[in-house]
Amino acid sequence: MEYTARVASSVQFVSELDRSVTFYRDLFNCVETIRSADAALLLAPGGFELYLIERGPREEHYSDGLGQHLLMWATDTAEGLAYFERALKDLGRYTETRAKGGVTVVEGRDPDGIRVIVTHPDPAEKPRSVLDSHLYS
Repeated sequence: MEYTARVASSVQFVSELDRSVTFYRDLFNCVETIRSADAALLLAPGGFELYLIERGPREEHYSDGLGQHLLMWATDTAEGLAYFERALKDLGRYTETRAKGGVTVVEGRDPDGIRVIVTHPDPAEKPRSVLDSHLYS
């Protein structure tokens, strides 16, 4: 018998819980399902769980070390990608849009400066054929 697993959740440390909940809720239409004094569980459309855990403003973020580097989202349509580009611009969080290997990437930063990427098409629609060097820079 063959067993498989899929990515279902991500845990992200943030400096200000309320600010991060608002950002991810508003940008990705997440629903806050559980809340404590220093943590929240957001449910994204499609069922992906995003745990946000407050660590305070002095916690360091090691983006060039080992471990999770960023959280990448995908949208089903070009119109959806345009929406996320506009939303990131409206939030003052947009950094760039680029295309490579038939995949368009919109990139921004969350309130703590952590990279947020939205792609189109979804990997299920178009399997990736090249590595985007921006992902590991």
